[in-house]
Amino acid sequence: MVSPLLQNGEPGVLLLSMVPGLPLVVAFMLLGRATRQTGLQLAPWAALPALAAALLLQPGIDLEVAWFFMGGRMGIDEVGRSFLLLAALVWGAAAWFGRGYLRADPRDHVFFFFYLITMAFNFGLILAQDMLGFYLFFGLMSISAYGLIVHNRSPEARRAGLVYLVLVMVGEVLIFSGMVVMASRLPDLELATIAASSSGGVSFFLLLVGFGIKAGLVPLHVWLPLAHPVAPVPASAVLSGVMIKAGLLGWLRFLPLGQESVLPGWGGALVLLGLLAAFYGVIIGLAQQEVKTILAYSSISQMGVMTMLVGCGLLAPGHGPQVTWAVSIYALHHGLAKASLFLATGMGTAKGSSPAASGQLWLLFLPALSLAGLPFTSGAIAKFVLKEVVHALPAPWLGILTFVLPLTALATTLIVCHFLKQMAAGLPHQSAPSPAMRLSWLLLWLSSALLPWVWPQQPAYASQATEAALLWQGLWPVVAGGMIMMVSWRWWPVSRHLTVPAGDLLWLVWPSHKELARKDEAQAEKRLFSEIKAGGRARQLLDFFPSQGRRWEKKLRRWSLVGAAYLLLCLLFLVMLFR
Repeated sequence: MVSPLLQNGEPGVLLLSMVPGLPLVVAFMLLGRATRQTGLQLAPWAALPALAAALLLQPGIDLEVAWFFMGGRMGIDEVGRSFLLLAALVWGAAAWFGRGYLRADPRDHVFFFFYLITMAFNFGLILAQDMLGFYLFFGLMSISAYGLIVHNRSPEARRAGLVYLVLVMVGEVLIFSGMVVMASRLPDLELATIAASSSGGVSFFLLLVGFGIKAGLVPLHVWLPLAHPVAPVPASAVLSGVMIKAGLLGWLRFLPLGQESVLPGWGGALVLLGLLAAFYGVIIGLAQQEVKTILAYSSISQMGVMTMLVGCGLLAPGHGPQVTWAVSIYALHHGLAKASLFLATGMGTAKGSSPAASGQLWLLFLPALSLAGLPFTSGAIAKFVLKEVVHALPAPWLGILTFVLPLTALATTLIVCHFLKQMAAGLPHQSAPSPAMRLSWLLLWLSSALLPWVWPQQPAYASQATEAALLWQGLWPVVAGGMIMMVSWRWWPVSRHLTVPAGDLLWLVWPSHKELARKDEAQAEKRLFSEIKAGGRARQLLDFFPSQGRRWEKKLRRWSLVGAAYLLLCLLFLVMLFR
């Protein structure tokens, strides 16, 4: 129980201020040579105020920030507390892991500078209680993450960073535009006011797509499978475990979940987009060989399930709080499990190596299969809450999702089995993982296994999720998926595996992307390209898309075109604002 002094007095306000403040202070210590080593030593501790705030501060505490851009408010509510706990655990554990992972990197201070400021802005957007604060922290976090993606400075990293930055800029314009349109209809910019209002069609679409870029919404997902393989492992863990959840949080904050729908059809469209991503991510992920790329497509698939949940909130008037809490539970479960899997890829597992490495591989089964909803794991709770939301839907969505949801679990089993097989094949590491790396990974592993069972309001769901009648519903998709993968490994030789380059859709319209693919995928891509081209008429189509892509790329580089488009957008926003 939280003491009244900590909850309502100056200690509570001070702790809330330190959540984004301490990472920024430590980040600026890295800029000076005299304070750099101290900053590096403090970097893993920078997430402690956020963890303390999530565990100790109850919803309701507010902090007025009068000097912050026209004034602003920071505080904790039920949704923010769950997201802050996830963020604090993943950012903190990945920082400890990064100290060991980058110990031989002469530019580790550069990485941790971008890491810390991105962390601070991520914490800030979770705590923001007004529209302007949320937008500014969201934009600063997105831009700062560019430094994490391009840290290795390889051609692949620069290309991934460019794709990411272009999509970020598009997303920022869309989000700002949607907020301007929304603000013109509101008496104030508090998030509580926004939650009680209904969005217009224009602002809804702009915010849906703008936040969807960060959430990996298909077909806006192409930055994810490009960024994960080239980013250092700690960056990949926070990108997939926490940062893509920022788009999800944006939807929860700004979309009219649970209200009487003034936009019929949008909820159904979002459900269908979520289901598309859930299966598309698995299909393309099964055609990958690099473990971090496989996990990236798995994240796209799982974010599709969460997108479907948000769509259910638009289809179920009066069930907004239940949907919001269900999304929070699913995000907490997925973020912890996925971050632990990403950190495991950085420790490496060599076939036939030490017992510790073999034990680590066996431990990976728990977070991996929990993503598919294996009974008695955190995934079982998330799947149960998802089914509870589905049962509140009207026909025909109730029947459709009741049939499709077990198939999404089966599809998830397929891709996590593929990941485990690639991990078992062996991941060479330059040196043995340090004790800090092993302990930080173990912390996330334990958090993923235990936290969803004890986090407030979830034990009630946990007791229901373990009922005997529900165990088989969660078990059969995992068993069926495992059997399908074993049969495919036995009867489908590796030489016949289809390989799709990371970035999938981007490859069709950006031919130079293929030329910068990693060496281990180059030959497979050339074979695939030549086989498709041999199809006659398909060759004309594949020749058409690259030529059109080069043509439009040259046009979009002209400053006159960019400037005219920007002015046109500004004019459009003013017209919508004052109409």
